[in-house]
Amino acid sequence: MRSEEVQRAVVPLGRDGRPKPLRRLRVRPAGTMKEEHERVLALLSQNFCRLFAADLTTFVGSEVEIAIAPVQQWSWDDLLNVLPEPYCAARLTMPPIPGIGLIVLDIPMAIAIVEKLLGGAGIAQESVEPLTEVEVALLGEVHQRAASDLAESLSLLVETQPVVARQESRLELIRAAAARTLLIALEFEITMKDASGHFRIAIPAPGLLAKLEAFSGTAAPPVSLGDTGRLANCTLETSVRFNETPLASRRVVDLSPGDVLLLNHRTDEPLTLFVGEVPYLSVLAGRRGTQKAFAVIGPPGKKGADH
Repeated sequence: MRSEEVQRAVVPLGRDGRPKPLRRLRVRPAGTMKEEHERVLALLSQNFCRLFAADLTTFVGSEVEIAIAPVQQWSWDDLLNVLPEPYCAARLTMPPIPGIGLIVLDIPMAIAIVEKLLGGAGIAQESVEPLTEVEVALLGEVHQRAASDLAESLSLLVETQPVVARQESRLELIRAAAARTLLIALEFEITMKDASGHFRIAIPAPGLLAKLEAFSGTAAPPVSLGDTGRLANCTLETSVRFNETPLASRRVVDLSPGDVLLLNHRTDEPLTLFVGEVPYLSVLAGRRGTQKAFAVIGPPGKKGADH
């Protein structure tokens, strides 16, 4: 094989015949979250959504809806590299959890919130300019409220005292940890009338994973109740439900005593145990003596015939 053919086989060439620049291979650290961890984080995220949506609605004076995105695990460097510049971010420390985290709000959504606070319509707008000092000051309250609501949600795992500092909108100003440090990223979609955008909270993974291990009982050594803080005293709202059955509003209005509704649920299909609004386990309904009871058969969606 001639030297030109060797080069063409090893180095990809562009249309002009020159070698294309090589792309740097980024190796992401292996994830360390388990399925049990993701379930617990889903419950905590749901609680945070409820608290922060109510908090933000009161703050901006407009109805706010927040949806949960799947939990992700990133390195600090990877997280910053996927964020477009400029953006609205603040450093987050959560003692006793060691390390530095991040609270990030998309710029269009940040501008909409500022406009709403200043009496405007609250319309999302793209911007290539960093935020002004006035905008940063107003959004600092949003970051602080989010940190407080996050601390309340995490109280099932650990009592934290979050500190939000140094709101920034340029990538190079916020690098504050080793590039390969792992973070657990909670991502949400915020909708406010004429605006929507992403909101992310990144928490240092090692300290939080240790608390998740203790909470879910997946740690290698046995865990005592003393290691889980307030876990032994927590009360969780649970319910066993049939499948949802859609019903026209006219039918609901016409309901009267004695009416019978057909449920969208087969008699041989298990019910679902919910913790809050999160489906947690599949169960079979029954009785134990004179009391109603249910038996756990597996994860959500497990069929009764598989038991």
